[in-house]
Amino acid sequence: MAAGLADLLALDVTTTEFAVAVRDDQGTEDYASMPMRGETKWRNDDAFPAFELAEVPKMIRELLSVLQARGWQFDRRGKSAPGCLSVACRQHDMVLLDKQGEPLMPAVSWECNAAAQEVEALRDSGVEKTVGKIEPRFVLPKLLCVLDRQPGLDKELGTVFMTGDWIAQRLTGRRTLSTSDALSNGLLDQKTRRRADKTIKNAEIPTAWFPKAVQSGTVVGTVQANAAQKGAGQPDRGAGEDPWQPLREMLAGWQFVAGLGDNHASAVGCGMAEDYRKLVVSAGTSGTVNLSCGKDVQLPAGSESLQFEFYSNSMLLLLMLGDCGKWYNRFLDRFAPELKGTMEELNNLALAADPAALRRVLHDTAAHTEEFPPSWGDSNLGVKVADTQLSIMLELLLRVKRMLAEVRAAKAHAVDTFVLTGGLSQSRFFQSLFYAGIKLLAPEANVKLSGRTGPLRYKTSAYGALINAELPRVGGKLSELHAVGDRFPLVDCGQPDGPSAATLRYLLQSYGV
Repeated sequence: MAAGLADLLALDVTTTEFAVAVRDDQGTEDYASMPMRGETKWRNDDAFPAFELAEVPKMIRELLSVLQARGWQFDRRGKSAPGCLSVACRQHDMVLLDKQGEPLMPAVSWECNAAAQEVEALRDSGVEKTVGKIEPRFVLPKLLCVLDRQPGLDKELGTVFMTGDWIAQRLTGRRTLSTSDALSNGLLDQKTRRRADKTIKNAEIPTAWFPKAVQSGTVVGTVQANAAQKGAGQPDRGAGEDPWQPLREMLAGWQFVAGLGDNHASAVGCGMAEDYRKLVVSAGTSGTVNLSCGKDVQLPAGSESLQFEFYSNSMLLLLMLGDCGKWYNRFLDRFAPELKGTMEELNNLALAADPAALRRVLHDTAAHTEEFPPSWGDSNLGVKVADTQLSIMLELLLRVKRMLAEVRAAKAHAVDTFVLTGGLSQSRFFQSLFYAGIKLLAPEANVKLSGRTGPLRYKTSAYGALINAELPRVGGKLSELHAVGDRFPLVDCGQPDGPSAATLRYLLQSYGV
């Protein structure tokens, strides 16, 4: 098979970007992205941020055209094995279709928090015992909220699912719920991973609106070039026109693999395994601390770790630093805009800074602002860069410490390997801080760095969706792909040198690590 014939394909749907990742059977990877389009509000109400579904097939076609211009081919008809594609999608987007399969409204996004009253009612009814913690951004309470605000909508409604499920339905004709998204939207029983029919009925919602759940990482169906399709997502199209048809023809015969929510996908892309012994810290646009554990692990009351699907027998624990790369970019915009494109120079400045001169920058998570040390203006740029990297890593390490305490209290498996990835992991100084902090928290731990290279090196959710697309070929066993050397290579993390090691350890200890 010639290089350039796509073997795996992933769609990555985020709040700000739509992207496509591709891989051939020789391991060559590529990536194309564009700013997200179609942002809107349901009924022009600020409380209901949403996006127009009609933009989705257009964006996919444009991105595949970009890859085709680079020499990629997607027509696998006549080949011995079909291609596999999947999707990573921002969680909690709610898609409502009418009985003919047409969208009734824009997809209400995860940023909608209008359903606070409905959440309280659901909690009072005890649903969290079955479906887990409920939040206003989840589909179950949002659906109740939307139905309350638009009388008569229930008479038209035929299907409720998420954006990734809708994409799968448009390409294959199969109507399903991926477990990854459904489990984190109050739609599945946490123990059985099946549709929570009793909970849905108790909320006075017809269960028929919700498709049956399909395990993420398994095949939903095959893309059919000539399948009769309804609900193309573009109500103003002319008779017979369907914006999805060119995609179905291009990808005919490809197998669609049930997709992942963005947190699940990012954890997979970061190298998370199902051995429960590897904790992964990603220092990207957002900072995340990820750890998989058995689905029966009971965290102590008051635990802060969020819980998500991580395939059939596991769950994902997540703690997030919403501002990570964003925080660093704010610093650069204010103090070193001329160096924003020269990350290596900035990282060298941080590494050369005197550790004894470093201080913490205070971060307000809710306000997305920072407070700088007194007389910080007198510090040189190297110290300021190092202070900022130190403070970001400190926030991540404090989250690692919190998660370790929670899993130890739950008597879960001991963690013995800690991995750093994400854009900031390129900094040798940032690596040194990670190494020093992890050795304080777990002295016997292996401290590693992601060794991936190429265009998907830091595109963790897109890479996670690409790995998810490959799972059916290995019987759904993520461990089989971890055994393949080029999927998740690890290298030793950089260590602090000489006298700076003791200074960095002291700094981190003094700030609570």
